[in-house]
Amino acid sequence: MQVTPMLDIALMGIPGLFLGLVIGYMIGGMANLRSVDRIGLSIVISGVGGLILSLAIGFFIPITSLVTMFIILAFIGGNILGLVLNWIPPVDSGPINHIIYEEEDDDAFDREIEEALGGKE
Repeated sequence: MQVTPMLDIALMGIPGLFLGLVIGYMIGGMANLRSVDRIGLSIVISGVGGLILSLAIGFFIPITSLVTMFIILAFIGGNILGLVLNWIPPVDSGPINHIIYEEEDDDAFDREIEEALGGKE
């Protein structure tokens, strides 16, 4: 069994790094998603994308499981770098309106309900 030179392994990680960078940059700019959703989406896309990329490279060049793991880690590293470069804070849902109870309005409110229901006159 022949050992793969380290430079060849590093060259196989470059496509994963760049693809992860692009995808992480796009996900980091999605302000409509919560932070947890963006991080979870990045983890799933990094794992699946790195696996697909390693299978695509393995179609042309025979690779080992160590190289496959390196390609997936390069994809994850590029994705994290892309997230950091284009992180936009999530959009707040806005203020929540509350009903303020005032005692002087209580009598008028009760009177309107009784009139609407046909109660006391």
